[in-house]
Amino acid sequence: MMHLQLRHEPDLEVYLEPSVIALTDGSIRALNRAASQLLAPGHAATSLFDICASRVDALRTYLQACSGSRHPLIERVGFNGPDGAGDYRCFGNVLVPRRKSQPATLLLRLFPLLDSRFSAAAERMRRLTAERQRSVALQQFDELRSDRLRLVEQYCFVAEALRVVEARTHQLENELNHIRADERERIARDLHDHAGHEMAQVLVELRALQESTKGPARRRVEEIVEHVAGVGRKIHHAVVSGRPRIVEELGFSRAIETMATSFAADGRLQLCFRRKGAEPDPMPAAIEEALYRVAQEALTNCLKHALGARKLDIVLDFAGTSVSLTIADDGAGLQNVPERPGDDIHTGIGLPGMRQRMADVGGTLGIGPRCDKGTIVTAIAPLTDSAPRSAPS
Repeated sequence: MMHLQLRHEPDLEVYLEPSVIALTDGSIRALNRAASQLLAPGHAATSLFDICASRVDALRTYLQACSGSRHPLIERVGFNGPDGAGDYRCFGNVLVPRRKSQPATLLLRLFPLLDSRFSAAAERMRRLTAERQRSVALQQFDELRSDRLRLVEQYCFVAEALRVVEARTHQLENELNHIRADERERIARDLHDHAGHEMAQVLVELRALQESTKGPARRRVEEIVEHVAGVGRKIHHAVVSGRPRIVEELGFSRAIETMATSFAADGRLQLCFRRKGAEPDPMPAAIEEALYRVAQEALTNCLKHALGARKLDIVLDFAGTSVSLTIADDGAGLQNVPERPGDDIHTGIGLPGMRQRMADVGGTLGIGPRCDKGTIVTAIAPLTDSAPRSAPS
């Protein structure tokens, strides 16, 4: 709907004919100089109905009709003035449309009734003025529409550029993660193919020497064999943990279970692994990496510090909006296992590193005594979009 626009009351002076700004309820808001002189100079009336010289109900109906019309409405009205009542041809336009709690604001332009010749000239002038105003309004509308189209085009261009940048960023992140995974796999393969084989050969030679040795030297050789076997297990653990593609190949749950099984392979610990809920597909890579590393460190600490431990319980719980990993043992407990310098040689993270890894993905880590005996480690990570997704390191 197109409406006339007046910035302030003095704009009424652009009209030579008497002009009034009024509300639909008849309240007078402003008059130009011609209207003040013609209608009631110094008059205390604040409503058109107070100075109406014709039917008040007809004027009220006309004002209501003007408030809902797209085009000017013309009506013959009469108003009292200093020189008595006068009849006018009133042109009513909407300035501000009506709202739920406020009546519409109208511009009323009054043309005194003259003879037919003057009335015809005034009508032609009115039509020319209306056409000129309509032409200006259409021109402004076209300009606004062109501006809007330009803004839409610019928005689409920027949105497409952002989409391309975001896609390229994700692509680079994936390439970087694959490069890191390839490098870790290469290192793990070198450890397995070279250091692992060399350690296996040394162990074979030592066991052969153990069989042929008698007396006190045999006990010393047995200690060396046990030490070398422990080093071999550490190399094996490093190979398994240094290959994050195990998660991609087996899946997150299966990778955690496989790692736990390898830690309990020597028979010292009785492993109980349980999974609750359905694993999301896909699962955020950053959360998989963080929980995998936390599980690795927790299992390593269990082997190092859980003196007398015989049972290891691992629960992986997918609760829809979060995933929790609980690792509990029945060893001596925290009071006998203070963290010492050098305890984190195996993975390089230690307890502070475990907490930092969980914080990086918006999760939490809890470490405390078990209800009956031992230590329990609980790591919880959110599976919502708001969780930070740091790249695996």
